[in-house]
Amino acid sequence: MVDASIPGFLPRLNPQCIDLAAQAVLGLNGQVQHMSSFDRKHYFYYDQPLGYQITQHFYPIGRGGFIELGPDEGFGYTKRVRINQIQLEQDTAKSVHGVSPGHVLIDLNRAGVALIEVVSEPDMETAEEATQFVRKMQMLLRHIGVSNCNMEDGSIRCDVNVSVHHRDSDRLSGTRCELKNLNSLKVIRNAIDAEATRQKNILVSGGVVDQETRGFNAQKGTTFLSRTKESAPDYRYMPDPDIPEIRISASWIKRVQSMLPELPEATRLRLQQQYGLSREDIETMINEPGCVSFFESSVSGRDPKRVAAWITSEVFGQLSYRAQNLANSLLTVEQFCGMLDALSSGLITSAQAKQLLIEFMDGEKRSASEMIKVHGWKVISDDAQIREIVSKILDNHPKEVAGYLKGQKRRLNFLVGKAMEATKGQARPQDVSRIVKELLEASSVE
Repeated sequence: MVDASIPGFLPRLNPQCIDLAAQAVLGLNGQVQHMSSFDRKHYFYYDQPLGYQITQHFYPIGRGGFIELGPDEGFGYTKRVRINQIQLEQDTAKSVHGVSPGHVLIDLNRAGVALIEVVSEPDMETAEEATQFVRKMQMLLRHIGVSNCNMEDGSIRCDVNVSVHHRDSDRLSGTRCELKNLNSLKVIRNAIDAEATRQKNILVSGGVVDQETRGFNAQKGTTFLSRTKESAPDYRYMPDPDIPEIRISASWIKRVQSMLPELPEATRLRLQQQYGLSREDIETMINEPGCVSFFESSVSGRDPKRVAAWITSEVFGQLSYRAQNLANSLLTVEQFCGMLDALSSGLITSAQAKQLLIEFMDGEKRSASEMIKVHGWKVISDDAQIREIVSKILDNHPKEVAGYLKGQKRRLNFLVGKAMEATKGQARPQDVSRIVKELLEASSVE
């Protein structure tokens, strides 16, 4: 009701928002302030029926902090991007374009919901630096459980201030324009490049860049005017009289600090040193909430690289197909480990293991050993039996055999696939491939 500006309703602060904001401040190497308060930021726009936004302009909950960029992000140098402040503020309504021609529809459902705004210092000088800054912050906040940070859902949105300057002038001398609500890393990169190009063209032609708020048209690859940009005095900041100031004790901050999980940088180093995992597998697991814990619960007594490979390829493939996160998946550590152990001991093939994984993620509650009995699976390990099956496949596909013998090596995959189908996945792919090659080579000699 407050968000729709209905008279008689007053805002109330959600205590959980203070907890999450403090975790974000500490995770980003900042300092939680012992006193913070709320202000009203006045402006008239259709996404804010109140005519003002509740924010923390003067006394935010967090100050300072930084994110390091360097070789891990693909740069040949290191840079510390400083954070000015981290504040709680009221979200605006969602503007819906393109539904009714000539009109902008307003969705008030998210208006008034508390969000965390991270305000960086003007330390970034390229679109790639800005993109990697957001990506790294997204990973960190997701890792410590502050937010799922899914850009496609609007859980994290980015506003970017862009300015350019003449080569012989101060780097901050240019007029800045703000690009609002950029909702993907690709859009951030492209929007910054497009706006920088627009401003350069204006300056080269002798024009003056106006301070504006702009949007980005991803289809056209250009920015467009949204509204003229207000300056701080235009907002007429004043203390919000409805929400009391927040007093935070040192012991409370210490408690929140103790609740933080291991931060990504430390986790990345430990996984590499302790398990010898590849950088790609580590990045993939760190970026999925709960994945590192799932991995470490599964790895005892097993090959770490094999466990990681199954998680990042097969498990993540199923999660993507189902549009799920690992946290809300039905797969248990016990089922996953039982499947891996059955595969390692030769009780099942990789094809059967993948089928088990699908069944577990569909909600099957029984263990791997129970499901193997239900299916009646037995691995065909007898070479003579496999040779008999492969021989029939080669006899039934003379065109593919002839093509292979003429140097068309891709035909091999077709023949191996047909043989695997004939065994109903009960033979090991490496055994089938070996025997197919042996019989083909024998045919070439004949």
